[in-house]
Amino acid sequence: MNDEQIRQTAALLKQLEPGFLPYPIFEQIARLVTLPIIEFIPLRFHDGQVEVLLIERPADDPFWPGLLHTPGTVIRATDLHRPEADNDVAFQRILHDELKDTAIGQPHYVGSLFHQSKRGTEQAQLYWVEVTGEPQIGKFYRVAELPASLIDSQVTFINAAALNYQQLNHTS
Repeated sequence: MNDEQIRQTAALLKQLEPGFLPYPIFEQIARLVTLPIIEFIPLRFHDGQVEVLLIERPADDPFWPGLLHTPGTVIRATDLHRPEADNDVAFQRILHDELKDTAIGQPHYVGSLFHQSKRGTEQAQLYWVEVTGEPQIGKFYRVAELPASLIDSQVTFINAAALNYQQLNHTS
């Protein structure tokens, strides 16, 4: 890009409000910067095994069409401009938009993971949540037998969360 193109691009971007971005712009920003994301890894102990609730991405998803994933969200600039200001806004977005209000327990922080995905570089904050009722979306899979149709980067998330979950709940 030459100096004039850079100036024009910056002037156009300045017109955008912080928060939810038009998808073509989000896609390019995701490619250029490190995105902060929050991932919930929904777990339960069932029939002597730790299971993870996975959700199928839409068939028209530009990066992971039809693949399984854990629910998560990109942290938006506007998430911190609200009175609740901790992670509650992003947590509620995951609960309502991704998990369709499936009953879960409190989020338990697992750790932070800097990783590469098809979308770009991400800094993920990982939390496991225990599913306390019947899920409103998705399907449970044994952590020891994750499906091949799972987004690759999610395997590390799930294994870290399951280990933390097992240690806290004294399951093996």
